[in-house]
Amino acid sequence: MNDWGKRGTGKRARPLHTALLAALLGHSALGCSLALAEDGADISGVTAQDLLKLLVDEGVIDKEKLHALAEKVQARQRAAAGQTAAAEAKPAEAPGTVRVAYVPAFVRDQIRDEVRIGLKEDVSRDVMAQAKQERWGLPGALPDWIGRIKWYGDMRVREESIFYGSGNVQGDYLDVAHVNAVGGLDPNDPNVLLNTTENRNRLRARLRLGLVAKVNERFEVGARIVSGDQNDPVSTNQTLGNYDRKWQTSFDLGYLKYTSLDKSLTLAGGRFDNPFFSTDLVWDSDLTFEGVAASWWPLRSDSLNDMFRAFDPFITAGAFPIREVEFSSKDRWLFGTQVGFQYDWSNQNRLRTALSYYRYTNIVGKYSLIPGDHEYDYTAPLYLQKGNTLFSIVADDPDTLKEEWLFANASDYKLINFFAQYDIARFAPLHVLLTLDYVKNIGFDKRAVSERVGFPIDAQTDGYQFSVAVGWPVIAKARDWQLAFTYRYLERDAVLAAFTDSDFHQGGTDAKGYELKFDYGIADNTWITLRWLSSNEIDGDNYPDHFGLSGGSGRLGIDTLQLDVNAKF
Repeated sequence: MNDWGKRGTGKRARPLHTALLAALLGHSALGCSLALAEDGADISGVTAQDLLKLLVDEGVIDKEKLHALAEKVQARQRAAAGQTAAAEAKPAEAPGTVRVAYVPAFVRDQIRDEVRIGLKEDVSRDVMAQAKQERWGLPGALPDWIGRIKWYGDMRVREESIFYGSGNVQGDYLDVAHVNAVGGLDPNDPNVLLNTTENRNRLRARLRLGLVAKVNERFEVGARIVSGDQNDPVSTNQTLGNYDRKWQTSFDLGYLKYTSLDKSLTLAGGRFDNPFFSTDLVWDSDLTFEGVAASWWPLRSDSLNDMFRAFDPFITAGAFPIREVEFSSKDRWLFGTQVGFQYDWSNQNRLRTALSYYRYTNIVGKYSLIPGDHEYDYTAPLYLQKGNTLFSIVADDPDTLKEEWLFANASDYKLINFFAQYDIARFAPLHVLLTLDYVKNIGFDKRAVSERVGFPIDAQTDGYQFSVAVGWPVIAKARDWQLAFTYRYLERDAVLAAFTDSDFHQGGTDAKGYELKFDYGIADNTWITLRWLSSNEIDGDNYPDHFGLSGGSGRLGIDTLQLDVNAKF
């Protein structure tokens, strides 16, 4: 029996039983007629009354009980219709006549209503059970904007050990970022020199929490809160063990983005992720760009045939202010353009290439000839990493105990960058990923740089990196893994040191060496990363001799071991 039949035996349907009995008998007679008709018998004249009379005659149904049942049904019908209690005189009936109860309209309506109510309850119960299981939102119960916001984030805990080479000499390297921050070189300041001999062990952590809000089909707003030093653009790590101050947090993303309906054009403004295809040879992986950028993929469309397209060219361009100076028109900017293509084979192999040109404006420092004059202090960068050729832009003042050194870049930076990546998917689910990145600074002027520094400086303007990775392309599930090897060679003025990788050689340029990395998924969206980075100095002549420092001699060696536990949601 189906659910409807089960509900028919409930308390609400009990007054209808007697009325339904006659109806069911009528249906039974019809069913019998159909069955006999299929056997070839002519039973077209058989009625329900004939069937009941036959049952009475055969003794299957007691005649008196059948008459009593019919009288009860008729009495209930009269009571329900509001008739008087006085029974009307019964007309004479032929012997053997059997009356079949008539189901009035109001009874049929009641049956229909009960069936409809029961069906509605069943459907509602099923829908609510599914909604609870699949976490549907009830219509009108939640504001519309909740469905248009997506939250995401990640957490990383790192153990980092730094080992300095046995040939390193303490005192060779100024912490130029610290000197610029305090406005000069104080002989009593213990932090003016970089540590190059004492090994370190430290715990670090990184927390990022972001959201993407869909304004409509074309526009979205994104924002992200990160941990780490607010004055460091290339690292969001927070060193643990400083209980005297809580973690610093800031927004490293905040943008408005437009995407065309066919996904061929994107425009972004604010602070957003790196819009260029690249490696950490030129741009650190944590660096975000501030300004405006646009990307155009001319062959992309919303056509169904678009999925079969193999050749997919693109062009990306952007303008990014680095420092806005209130009392000068010499604001610092970065302008970038990248062209390239992506090619997909039927076996899911993919080749991606890109040729980029990056140009900095007003990046070179300007020297003040008058002691104590700080007119050109704004030409010193707000953030530095070691490696680039620098010079002091402030004239020495013999009347002060502190030498007012303020360092700025001696070279201009106009970068030509070629990037290529080949994803071999023939061993799927395992992939082999080959990556090549080459950069050349064509803005280096040997004569001009030598004049600023005060002695001849050779051009060190090339950098390259290649890597091989084997394993899963993305670590998302338990037991996913990837093993990678990378070799890097980055000369002193090949790129702006401030924005390159902050982990290799403890940040900056003028370094060569390799990296071994192993990722392994320990659970869904949770994985560990083990990295070994080994680097040595290439040239070492970072600082002019007249500063009283040797500037190194190619002996600075740094090895770094990192163990990360990562989780994302």
